[in-house]
Amino acid sequence: MAQDWGGILRSVQGFAAKQILAEEKTDIGEDNEDYVENMFRTEETIANAGLTNQLSSRTTQHPWLLEVRHTAIHHIVHTGGPFGVKKVTVYTAVVYVDRFLSSMPIQNERFDVAKLLGVACLYLAVEQLEENEDQPDLSDYESCTKCSGRIITKMRNCVVKQFRRIVTFVTPIQFIRYFLSRFCRDLSRTMYAKSITVEIIMSTLGDVRLMSLRAFVVGAAATLLASNSNILTHELIRDEINALPQNWLIPLDEVCSCYNRLLETNRHKLQINLN
Repeated sequence: MAQDWGGILRSVQGFAAKQILAEEKTDIGEDNEDYVENMFRTEETIANAGLTNQLSSRTTQHPWLLEVRHTAIHHIVHTGGPFGVKKVTVYTAVVYVDRFLSSMPIQNERFDVAKLLGVACLYLAVEQLEENEDQPDLSDYESCTKCSGRIITKMRNCVVKQFRRIVTFVTPIQFIRYFLSRFCRDLSRTMYAKSITVEIIMSTLGDVRLMSLRAFVVGAAATLLASNSNILTHELIRDEINALPQNWLIPLDEVCSCYNRLLETNRHKLQINLN
């Protein structure tokens, strides 16, 4: 069954004024290479634990997981929106959903608690990312979702157990500040590029394949797209990537493929010369 992502993505982009949040008002992450390498080490920890996103390949054998995912993300967005959570929190909750669906044992071709999974992953992401004073009470989740706080907490604990208590994460949004410092040479475009890069990254939520790429790749492709007023050729992207530290071993073909896909799906919102 094909999923309609239009309503979900419009809800993400249509967050109210109080939700034009930290990732658009301030900088997330750092603009130095040590910070990026720390993010790589975090990715390595996640990979060594067997918790990388394998959902794209897993859904070829179990396509019903796509409907589970869609339902979970619907409830992440439509619960997180009224709470005023950051977009990076929503993105992280989706990372948790994909991680759970990638690693959970499959005993039959069904999963009856997709809504609860989405709410629990949002609850966990809020714990990790939102300031204490901004975190909704468990009673707020109950009112918004009609799920009992006890059940939400139980599912949250189930998710953490499935992750072997490794709840660290890396998102493309965490790389924006670094990539803007490298790719956005038109200073008059910086604020626009920062905001639109977040929008481009959030547009990937419905694409299982893009969500399975390394966060660094998506962050690089999205920032390159937002930072330039012209469409970049493969050669221009290669030059930008080759200017980064060689020991990072960045997969150029993946960056180019991601860039082209993001251009295809976001060209209507870009200040870019399409000729």
